[in-house]
Amino acid sequence: MAYGTLKTYEEVALKFEIQLQEQIFMQQKPINISEDILNLIQNNLQLRRNYVSESAICETMISPILHLVANANDLPVWSHMRFDVDEKDGLIGIPDFLIAPASPIGTTFTKPVICVAEAKKENFNEGWAQALSEMIATQRFNQNEKLRIFGIVTTGSIWQFASLRDKILKMDVISYSALENLPKLFNCLNWLFSEAKSQKIYE
Repeated sequence: MAYGTLKTYEEVALKFEIQLQEQIFMQQKPINISEDILNLIQNNLQLRRNYVSESAICETMISPILHLVANANDLPVWSHMRFDVDEKDGLIGIPDFLIAPASPIGTTFTKPVICVAEAKKENFNEGWAQALSEMIATQRFNQNEKLRIFGIVTTGSIWQFASLRDKILKMDVISYSALENLPKLFNCLNWLFSEAKSQKIYE
């Protein structure tokens, strides 16, 4: 069994005894994105051809947005890399994106803090099943359940957020639209990346 084998958030939560708390926790931290870059991403979000495949969504929308915010926070983005933690529990596979500091050798990561899953065919329940599985795997990889792990599920245009500490998943009740307010989304992501990095991730 691998990430995404369990198809609903409920299945994952029951298997790993995760409790859900729904609340508003996302905040904004201003980030300076040039007008040209904002226009480029906004145009990509509006072109139907960018939604024809999962690869197109990742390459034209999700990845550029993540990289812009990650670079501002000096946190590398790791795209489609194997992340095998516990085969017995199905915590193996290839996440869409992980945000994590680089190890000293530079080509591997250490202590991931943000897991990002694409909501295939706009199925957010299945997207959260994958993201939550990866967040649980991250807890085990980090060997620290007190470290707050953030999760993102997105279609490219709609973004949802949650955090996991111990066995409590806090899910923000608001979905954020890149199409309706791209600067706000960037500010929210900047706050989340900053919060993730502010933890003692190198201990």
